[in-house]
Amino acid sequence: MSKSVPRCVDSLSPIFLKFFASRKGASCVVHPLTPRWQLYSALTSAIRLESFPTFCACLVGGSTVVPTLILRLWGLVRLKLGSRDPASIPNHYARVIRLLAAFLSAWSSFELLNRRPLKLRQNRNSQSSAEGRAASNQAAADKSPASLEHHGRPAFAGRTMDLTLFTLTRAVDTVASIAWAQWRSRRKAQGRWTSAESVAPGLADAGLFAASSAIVMWAWFYVPERLPKSYEKWIGEVAKVDTRLIEALRRARRGIFVYGKDTGQGPLLRPMCKEYGWPLTWGEPSETIPIPCQMVHMSCGPSCEWHAVSRFARTFKFACATYIPLQMAVRARSMKSLSAVRRALTEALRSSSFLAAFVSIFYYSVCLARTRLGPKIFSSKSVTPQMWDSGLCVGAGCMMCGWSILVEKARKRQEMALFVAPRAAATVLPRVYDKKYQNRERMAFALSVAMLFACLQERPDLVRGVFGRVAASVLKA
Repeated sequence: MSKSVPRCVDSLSPIFLKFFASRKGASCVVHPLTPRWQLYSALTSAIRLESFPTFCACLVGGSTVVPTLILRLWGLVRLKLGSRDPASIPNHYARVIRLLAAFLSAWSSFELLNRRPLKLRQNRNSQSSAEGRAASNQAAADKSPASLEHHGRPAFAGRTMDLTLFTLTRAVDTVASIAWAQWRSRRKAQGRWTSAESVAPGLADAGLFAASSAIVMWAWFYVPERLPKSYEKWIGEVAKVDTRLIEALRRARRGIFVYGKDTGQGPLLRPMCKEYGWPLTWGEPSETIPIPCQMVHMSCGPSCEWHAVSRFARTFKFACATYIPLQMAVRARSMKSLSAVRRALTEALRSSSFLAAFVSIFYYSVCLARTRLGPKIFSSKSVTPQMWDSGLCVGAGCMMCGWSILVEKARKRQEMALFVAPRAAATVLPRVYDKKYQNRERMAFALSVAMLFACLQERPDLVRGVFGRVAASVLKA
């Protein structure tokens, strides 16, 4: 076959190859970029064996059809043995059958998404990307034959890491929901249940979101290559901070931007001082210790409080321009009364307030840590300005900003916590790893799916959020 033919065409029958090659007198296969090829690729991409729709069909089908067949077979066997109630089966046996069917379906379906080899794309401009580091380190350290492909190159895995972390997070949340439901019923039976205990799930969701967002924000500052480009870009648009300040904090953490020493870092911030009309000495770490908060405020003046208020107002305006049209579009079909419009506006304003509080709390916490409260609580000898600006001030902002989720309703806190938690876990775990360890991910995925599907079939109310409602409706159908 000609080298110009794409790989996915190899599986086509000769009739289709002849069709693509001979239309309008063409002597070669249609180029993949032509509209005809794009249409064909769009129509056939969803029915490939390694596609996500096929994976979902095998996973859901195996988890529902196999238990039904086993139960029908159980009934036939009992009928042959003369049982009066052939269809009955103990609940614990049925539960084990569902668990095993879901586990085996997830175990086998996992391979569908990992059939194609993982291709690493190393950034030519930055050698610090996670994929680049994994490729270089693993190629140099691991020479075992088990981890080599046919061409003698190390084999890597990690294509389904996001899906595995999402499933694992939902499974852990479901286990926590089961434990909480049992503990609550026991407390109510004993007559010891109090109204204060009823707010515990909402606070737990807020704590999960605060911890997850702290990890994501820390990664955005110091290891942005571990975040998706969409996350990095969106956080940058909301934060609206001069990239030179971010670079100064990163260099301070790497020990390049050092207070009291001339390490040649003056050219980084001096242009910024010149743009805003500040003294040029503010940009010299050897002369100014630490960087004044006014540089962090940029054009908002020296007051940290006014800067926080200004950040809140600007972010609130930015968020309203996004959330109000979105709420109107989502609720367009139900906009038949004034109360529906009022609810949509209330939801949009609440979400905008959350995002504005998130940004303003982060910046104000940074200022409190590095100049306002931090130096007063801790002496400059035990915690130096270099230590504050090399990670402690950013860490304070990361830990505090996520608690702005308390502005949202409990239902929204739950959804956002379960949305951010897998992304936070993805910034900590390796994105690419040696393929010989893939069975560990496979086991985690299969066990998580088995837990989720068993709960969705028996107690769907314990699988929280929109995912639980959608998945329960799919399995019920």
